[in-house]
Amino acid sequence: MVISVNTLVSNILPSQTVLLFGAGASLPSGAPSVGKLINDLDALLTEDTTGFSFAEVCSLVELKKSRKELVRQVRNSFRGLKPTGGIQSIADYDWVSIFTTNYDDLVERGFSKKNKQIRIYSTNFDFGDPCPPNSTPIFKIHGTIGLDVSDGHRSRMILTEEDNDLVEDYREALYDRMKNDLNANDVVIIGQSLSDPDLDALVKRAIRLNRKSGSAKKIFLLLYTEDHNRALLMERKGIQVAFGGIDEFFFELAKQSEQLVEVIDSSDDPVSERPILRAITLDIKHQFDLGNADFGKMFAGGAASYCDLRAGFCFQRTQKDRIVGRLKSTEQFSMILGSSGVGKTTLARQVACDLVESGYLGWEHNPDREFFAREWLGVAAQLQHDGKDGILVLDNAHLYIQDINLLVNQMSDEGYVRLRLILASARNHWKPRVKSPNLFKLGSVVDLSSLDSSEIGSLLALVEKVPEISRLVDRSFRGFTLQERRRRLVDRCNKDFFVCMKNIFANDSFDTIILQEFSSINPDYQSVYKAVCALESFGVRVHRQLVIRLLQISAQDVSLVLGNLEGLVDEYPINSRESIYGWSGRHPVISEIISKHKFNAQEEIYGLLKQVIKNISPSYDVEIRTLRQLCGFDGGLSKLADQGEQNELLRMMISVAPKERVPRHRLINNLIRCGNFSDAETEIRVFENDLRADGPVKRYKVRLLLERAVSTVGLMIEDKAAMLNDAYSASSSILSGDKFHRQNLQLHADVCLELYRVSGDYGFVDEVLDAMKYAEREVGDPDITRAIQRFERRVSPPSTTNAEMDVEIIEELE
Repeated sequence: MVISVNTLVSNILPSQTVLLFGAGASLPSGAPSVGKLINDLDALLTEDTTGFSFAEVCSLVELKKSRKELVRQVRNSFRGLKPTGGIQSIADYDWVSIFTTNYDDLVERGFSKKNKQIRIYSTNFDFGDPCPPNSTPIFKIHGTIGLDVSDGHRSRMILTEEDNDLVEDYREALYDRMKNDLNANDVVIIGQSLSDPDLDALVKRAIRLNRKSGSAKKIFLLLYTEDHNRALLMERKGIQVAFGGIDEFFFELAKQSEQLVEVIDSSDDPVSERPILRAITLDIKHQFDLGNADFGKMFAGGAASYCDLRAGFCFQRTQKDRIVGRLKSTEQFSMILGSSGVGKTTLARQVACDLVESGYLGWEHNPDREFFAREWLGVAAQLQHDGKDGILVLDNAHLYIQDINLLVNQMSDEGYVRLRLILASARNHWKPRVKSPNLFKLGSVVDLSSLDSSEIGSLLALVEKVPEISRLVDRSFRGFTLQERRRRLVDRCNKDFFVCMKNIFANDSFDTIILQEFSSINPDYQSVYKAVCALESFGVRVHRQLVIRLLQISAQDVSLVLGNLEGLVDEYPINSRESIYGWSGRHPVISEIISKHKFNAQEEIYGLLKQVIKNISPSYDVEIRTLRQLCGFDGGLSKLADQGEQNELLRMMISVAPKERVPRHRLINNLIRCGNFSDAETEIRVFENDLRADGPVKRYKVRLLLERAVSTVGLMIEDKAAMLNDAYSASSSILSGDKFHRQNLQLHADVCLELYRVSGDYGFVDEVLDAMKYAEREVGDPDITRAIQRFERRVSPPSTTNAEMDVEIIEELE
């Protein structure tokens, strides 16, 4: 039976509700009906179009007049609109997302009037920009009134029949997002009448998506036009129908919200005053008392939590006191680098704990979310003003190094020295990326690898003293004296932290232990576990929705899967508002072992990567980051030896998210290194047309000139010299823009080396060495020192092959 608007409102919670707007949401504010739009367009045609649909009339206008005339007339019909009535209250609530078929910008203006953040999507080129955690995503299914291809924009208003075909990829991405949102949230569809074809199509789409997702969430339909017969048909399909308009809907919402009392945060913590940061930042002091210590999770390979540290479950690393002392006195930044399993994250947290206990304010950024440099600059400014000190831990710092560079440079320019940063990263991910010179001027690098004698002693003492740990020690290890335990750890484990831990608690080969454990898993769930491990080993942040789509798991079976993989796969929140929950194995080393043994054939790796890319939903930030991570230096694509297969997958990525620069960079780089110069030139030109040339693409243009000169057979010396001179002019110009940029230096060195080989003029070598040594003195980046040493080796002897240059080309990924 039909329900009242009051009942509808009482059954929803805005923070767990998706809104879908049809034309009925805009009509009270004066938006034209479809009939009015057709009449206005008839005036352009001066002929009768009775019986034609809106799309057909638009197609006729475009054919007989022009696209510009068509768009101009439609915009005239919407001129002068202002949000009135209930739609003005839309920004008062924290909706999960808003989908609308309307061209107008009434919803956007409602949010703007209340100074609330939104993220608007009207084309697939909008996927990829960072979305603040407190912003509301608005998906324009039919485009938006202010943007159209007739004005030179990539977004297009969906007016003609052809328009629907041209935006199919974008629409499918929206419907995929809608399915995910409907899986975890209720939905309210607000429209005029089910006789409206757009609204009818939207309702049918919502029903299909709801069924496909297997969700038990409810769909509500709010109709202004009473039609009890159609309502009865909708109810048979599981939709609850109410009669009323958008004004009544928001009036009832306001009545039920009157009892809510706003909570004022009186904390003097500068992060608590910033809504964007609150949602993605851990307060270290608060974490001390949150939950219980869990050595079992650490034993399984996880980093120590702040509770674990307070409980004494960790031994002291020698470097800790040195880092703390430097951050308190002479340094602002500390970079902790090492391979997986060496204890980088735990050491970073130990340092932060010491600083917090000495009076610092402390935070840790959630590495699964975007890093907002401008927000943290505001925190640094407030700390400086208040005379307080703060420490920020950034784990997996390589994932957002550009934003870190921005923050570090601006803090240096403004003289904000009260905010310290601890950056932890795997060395292989950190090294190729460009870092701000200020990181080295105001900080230092800590290389974490093997355990020293003091650390081994602390580890063994910890095993003896802490009951939760000592009872897990393997029997074969218990019988030895302290001296014998120490000797075996040194001899058998080469002092590696992660392997040391495993040899204390088990005496078998590490790989064998992991594979035996895998074989004991229920066969029905082995495929899930090995997929999660493989994706993690590819550098991907795995999450629930991606696994559901990839392995065709029903939403109802998720809890069953996690239950059967308890202790092996952990679920944690990434973005609770969007129902994004991460899935992680116990440790990257373990994931790498499973992946190596269960996906050891190239065709298996290629098949998995292809399926992942096909199932990407680009409307989610976490899935855009998945594309970037797959392109990473040690990411999934690097597991494929065949660059042709890599390129095919990169083209798929570009089709999914055309605004993403990283897959385009990687494709151009591959084409140049394979000698496909004409294809590389085409990709560079398309990149410049779509996104404008950035630093990497400018360098690739030079690299293309250089490789053509070096690799093309049959060139005369003067022709090769002319091409190299063009490359030299371009690389010199790039280097003059940033003399300390390591990749600019590397590129200029490669060009000058080839000019030296062609001309014999040693002046080119001197020029490069002078530039590199100047940057080395000013910046202090040890990677520049290594670049100098490599360059000197390549100059002498002169017979060094170009293969070495290829190996040293740094992939220009973001």
